[in-house]
Amino acid sequence: MVMEQNVSALEQLPPRDTTALVRTVRDRMRQAIALGEIPAGVKLNQVLVAKQLGVSRMPVRAAIPELVTEGLLEPLTGGGVMVRKLTRRDVREVYEVRLALESRAVRNVAEARPAPALGKLQKIIDTHRPNVSSYDAATLLAADREFHMALLEATGNDYFQRAIVSLWSVVERAMVGVLEATEGFEGPWKEHAQIVRALRAGDADKAEAAVCRHLTNAAEKLAGRLPEDDALAESD
Repeated sequence: MVMEQNVSALEQLPPRDTTALVRTVRDRMRQAIALGEIPAGVKLNQVLVAKQLGVSRMPVRAAIPELVTEGLLEPLTGGGVMVRKLTRRDVREVYEVRLALESRAVRNVAEARPAPALGKLQKIIDTHRPNVSSYDAATLLAADREFHMALLEATGNDYFQRAIVSLWSVVERAMVGVLEATEGFEGPWKEHAQIVRALRAGDADKAEAAVCRHLTNAAEKLAGRLPEDDALAESD
């Protein structure tokens, strides 16, 4: 199922204060990279990006260093930056860290069983699971992000969420290729529901097994659609 993207992540922004504008430009550029609207492997045209966003080059230039730190952009020898090409190794390493974080997180949540947080997770399942087959890529990414951030938030430990933020752009870039090539996204949301059932039952072992299965399945599917590092180097 190829999902249409009716609204570009680089649609013009309304005027706002400088600090907020830089943050918003960074977030829009991050989303545009994830959705493939800014191509990988070629020099980033800062003038064009600024024009598409309806801003000056200043907030675009200011947003670039953080995107470099996140591993989305990389400096070029002759100056400027480009979007890094994504490889299987990137996905495998990111999911190795996700597995460590989220398996520990679900054990914490299952043991504590915080009622408001569990209610929030169930509401997310009830809202999105019946509708994912009709979502476009951007909406699917947002729904998946909402679920996993709520899962980490449920621990009551802010550092879980902070730790995952720098990884999430890689996750979403990898997801887009799969979303555009599959006939739906019901499988992962069935797995989300299994995780929540285990959490509500207070079964830490079952919750950990469910999240491990979910992330392992995702990593295998996402990595399988990307080139190995050696193959990528040869193609360059």
